[in-house]
Amino acid sequence: MIQSDTIPLLSHHNSYGEETAAEDNAPPMPGTAVPAAEMDDDQIAAESDALLRWCRRHLLHNGAGPHIPQAERTHALSVLAGRRSELHQVQKRRTEAALDIARKERAAKEKADNIARARFGKRREDGSYSVSADKLGDLGTVKKSRSKWAYRPTGSGPSALEYATRKEAAGMLVWVGDLRAAAAARQIQQDAARHQVPAGWEFGDWEDLADHDIIRSPVYGRAEDDTLYPRAWRRPVEVRRVSRPNSQFLVVSVAQLNDGYCDPLVVAGQDMLDVGFLWPTGRVRPRAQPHREKLRVRMSSILDDVSFVSKAFVGRADRIGHLMDLLDELSRSRTEDLFAGLRAVVAETAWLAEEIESPAQSYESRSRASWARVAHVKSEQAIEEFGADPDFAWAASTH
Repeated sequence: MIQSDTIPLLSHHNSYGEETAAEDNAPPMPGTAVPAAEMDDDQIAAESDALLRWCRRHLLHNGAGPHIPQAERTHALSVLAGRRSELHQVQKRRTEAALDIARKERAAKEKADNIARARFGKRREDGSYSVSADKLGDLGTVKKSRSKWAYRPTGSGPSALEYATRKEAAGMLVWVGDLRAAAAARQIQQDAARHQVPAGWEFGDWEDLADHDIIRSPVYGRAEDDTLYPRAWRRPVEVRRVSRPNSQFLVVSVAQLNDGYCDPLVVAGQDMLDVGFLWPTGRVRPRAQPHREKLRVRMSSILDDVSFVSKAFVGRADRIGHLMDLLDELSRSRTEDLFAGLRAVVAETAWLAEEIESPAQSYESRSRASWARVAHVKSEQAIEEFGADPDFAWAASTH
C-alpha cells in the first residue's frame, strides 16, 4: 500500500501531453493509504462514504464534476473498487466476529439460567434424580453413567449426549422442557385457528359446493401434531366449476370477483377436507346459470373483433371505449337488462362498421372493415339466438 494522505491517480494531461490547469482536474480520490485493518469503525465508515460521494461526483457521467478523463476512468474505477472492497471486508469480519461473540454470550446466559431453574428431587434407587422447574412441572430425570451425566425427558428415551456435571444435564432438561412448552402453546393456537372465521363467514359443506358459490379457501399450515390447519383465509372468489374425481379429491375452478384469473383450488386428501372452506353466513345455494358461459363466449368473440379494429381506428376513441366496456360487462353477466345491453351493442357495432369505411379513416383502418362488419353480424345473431334460448327465458320478458 502506498503511504500517502490520499489515494493517487494518474495525472491529468491535455491532448498535447501537457498537464492541465489544477482547477480543471478532479480532486484526488479521498482516503488514505492506511490498511483498513488498522482503522477503527468510524474511520472506515467515513472513508467509505467519502469514496462513494467522490465516485458519484467525478466518475459518473451525470455527476457534478469535474470528471475524470475517459482515458483514466478505468484505472480510477479499479482503484476505487479495490479500496472499497478492502474496507467492506474488514467491516464484514468485524460484524461477524461481534455477532459470534453475542451469540456465545446469549448461549452461555441461557445455559446458566436453565441450570439455575432446575430443581432436583431425592436420589432414586437406580441412582437417578428427578428434575422439575417452575411453570414446567416434572421434566424427567438425570443419571450418571460411568463418569458422565445424561438426561431423560418424561416420555422419551435418554439423551444421546452426556455432560460433565449433573447441573449441566439438568439444564439441558429444562431447555427441552421449554421447547415442549412452546410447542404445546403453538398447538393450542393452531387448534383455536381451526374454528376461527372472519365475520360474515361460516364453514361450508364440500358435498353441497356448487358453481357460482362465493368462497374463501385456507392458507394451509402444518401444525405441531403434523396435521393441517388454516393459518389464514384467502380473499373471496367465485366458483366456476367443481370436479370430483373421487370422494377425497376435488378440483375447484375459481375466478376473482372481478373475473381475473385464479389458480384452481386442489383439495387432495382427508387432511385438506377437514380444514374446510368458508362461504357467506346464511348462504343460499346458487341456481344454475348455463346462460353465463354462452354469453361470455359470444361477447368475448365480439370484443376481440372490436379490439382489433380499435387499434387502427381514427377518431371517437371514447365511443369505441364505451362499446368495449359494454361488451366486457355483458360477458361477465353484469347488466340489469340483458337484451337492452345487446341492442346497444348492435347499434354501436353498426356505427363502427359504417364509420370504419369513411374516407377520413386511414388505409390500415379501412383494411379492417370486415372485422367491424363481422362484429355487427355476431351481435345481431346473439339477440336472435338468445331470444329463442330457454336458458335466457328469465331475461326475454323485456326483449
